[in-house]
Amino acid sequence: MRVIADLHIHGRYSRATSHKMSIGEIARFAKIKGLNLVGTGDFTHP
Repeated sequence: MRVIADLHIHGRYSRATSHKMSIGEIARFAKIKGLNLVGTGDFTHP
């Protein structure tokens, strides 16, 4: 099985990222780009 992945995507809660980057939008564009594995790097800090 071939895996096409992007494992460094930030969601809308990261700084300098579009507020449109919801899980649904990330999934929609991942499908358009032909990705079958997506990972986010979001975390919280003070």
